[in-house]
Amino acid sequence: MLLLTLLSCAADATTPQARTMATPAAPTPGPLTILDAFPPPPGTTRVAPPDAWGAWIQTMALRDISEPLRAYDGRRLHGHDAWVIDLPMVSGDLQQCADALLRVRGEWQRSVGAPVSFYATSGDPISWARYAGGERPYADGNRIRWRAGGDGSWEGYLTRVFDWAGTISLKAYETEPVSRGPQPGDILVRGGSPGHAVLLMDVAVDGDRTYILFAESYMPAQDFHIERGPVDGWWRWDPDHEMDLRTWVFSAADLRRWK
Repeated sequence: MLLLTLLSCAADATTPQARTMATPAAPTPGPLTILDAFPPPPGTTRVAPPDAWGAWIQTMALRDISEPLRAYDGRRLHGHDAWVIDLPMVSGDLQQCADALLRVRGEWQRSVGAPVSFYATSGDPISWARYAGGERPYADGNRIRWRAGGDGSWEGYLTRVFDWAGTISLKAYETEPVSRGPQPGDILVRGGSPGHAVLLMDVAVDGDRTYILFAESYMPAQDFHIERGPVDGWWRWDPDHEMDLRTWVFSAADLRRWK
């Protein structure tokens, strides 16, 4: 993405001398976005995002390509081919796979003024409006209750969500099955302990061939990142067989869309 500064020079109509054209300022590079960094594989065409959510995630900024993937405690992680997305982590070993997807969804909802509320594995909603208003959720047996005393911060809210939500709640309450092919903004999720979930940032097609670009966090909690695949960073989508996406094996049956 480029931030382009346009300069104009007003002509002096009182003098007949030749005007000197100002030299435009060089474009100032802004943060590189996912859309900028990953053109579709040769011969394919991008699938247009179906909604504002799918378009928004593609504008997320990437950090410098040289920046290593790190865990929540600063350790450098190996075994990935990662390009880190510029998304902060909360403190501690909390922002793992499903947590990162909920974080991104919540950031988008806030950016468009939509209400933010996620479900705990128990099925109880955890509302940002209640937390921001000074309440705080707590566990009462297998249920989530509320009382006064929340700090009202976004990070504090996310910490509570990450404590009680996960792949099981992401699959059961936040999303629904998809009967057709993948679209930007969809997720792949296997609910369980452990389970895993990834966010489809982009999709490209060429006839009956489909490719996906996905982002994930993992265990331990780590930078949200594009896990680059073997086809110019993309992965071949297989509707009929399991797909080994390096950190997890998914199938088309794991494809879901946000409600």
